[in-house]
Amino acid sequence: MNEQVTVLIPAHNPGKYLQDALNSVFIQLYDGWKIVLIDDGSDEEILAPDSEFLKDDRVELIRLPQNLGQSKALNIGLERVTTPYVIQLDSDDWFYPHTLDILVREAINQPDNIGVISGNIHIVHENFEGKRMMTEVYKGQPFTDKYDFLLSNTSVWPRFYRTSALRSIGGWPTDDPYEGRVLEDKRILLRLIEKYDFLWVDYMLYNHRRHNNNQTNQIELYAEMTEWTVRNALERWGGKYEPVFRTYGLGWKKIEQLIPNAIFSNDSNDLNDHHVISAPEVPRFLQAPLNSIEKSSDSAPEAVINKEQPGTTPNAKLYTGPYMTLDTGLCMGPGTGPGTGPGTGPGTGPGTGPGTGPGTGPGTLGG
Repeated sequence: MNEQVTVLIPAHNPGKYLQDALNSVFIQLYDGWKIVLIDDGSDEEILAPDSEFLKDDRVELIRLPQNLGQSKALNIGLERVTTPYVIQLDSDDWFYPHTLDILVREAINQPDNIGVISGNIHIVHENFEGKRMMTEVYKGQPFTDKYDFLLSNTSVWPRFYRTSALRSIGGWPTDDPYEGRVLEDKRILLRLIEKYDFLWVDYMLYNHRRHNNNQTNQIELYAEMTEWTVRNALERWGGKYEPVFRTYGLGWKKIEQLIPNAIFSNDSNDLNDHHVISAPEVPRFLQAPLNSIEKSSDSAPEAVINKEQPGTTPNAKLYTGPYMTLDTGLCMGPGTGPGTGPGTGPGTGPGTGPGTGPGTGPGTLGG
């Protein structure tokens, strides 16, 4: 099969989570994928040499001798990509079985100005024992322009890129104080939205795990880099606005307003420069970002919070076509049989039991 998409998985000491991420690719309904797994200087081997995953010709493992950070690792992986599309999968997250099928089908029908496609995200909160404590669903949103995206105080998930778009901006930027180790998702998106449009599709496509080892738990670091990233983008865009920030929760930072810079206030060529632009009013449920940027509902205008009970289905549009699961084989849609679609049986849907994922059974995805 002519592969269309490469899954880039950067990993540094991923531990038990990596198998879940890899499993979620192997059970995709769409099988025209490749995996480039970048071991970013882990302390121990992340996969055994005789791993079943490595026996598949579609999987390539790159071992870096030292830890370079997320962005540099992704750029090394990007050099090996030969497919027209790329999607990033963090080593502790996982896809739904239908994720690549939906995204590839959508991508091949889009014009070249669409640089990124995303959907909706399911967030799983785990305690230090790995027990699932709470789940949430966040819907994505469309953006009118780069300032709209900047003021959204959010990212997009999953991040399904046009490979040529990534290469046209030089890949993931590393010119910040931490050389691309922090906020790599927001930084590359702010670069891409300068040249390309983003497309959001209203489907559940990504599972994100929140646990004690998330890098995002470094509040002071992320607050610092949030401000740096915003100011860097505004300067790159001509310095027409000054940002106003607000600190919230335990010290997280978000952009609240953009105030026209005085030296541009009389520029009649751009009417937007004559008034203050404010971030939209948003619900206030969480106190911390969800991943490597500000992603709490305090900063995501279209957030849909679903503190689920076992056996419930997230309040977001689910894929209704056929998809493949490890336990049951080909199914025709969520809820078509025991342990298939999200919320269809014990230990299957989001929030239904510790250590499981959509339609996977114990000890496979999401474990």
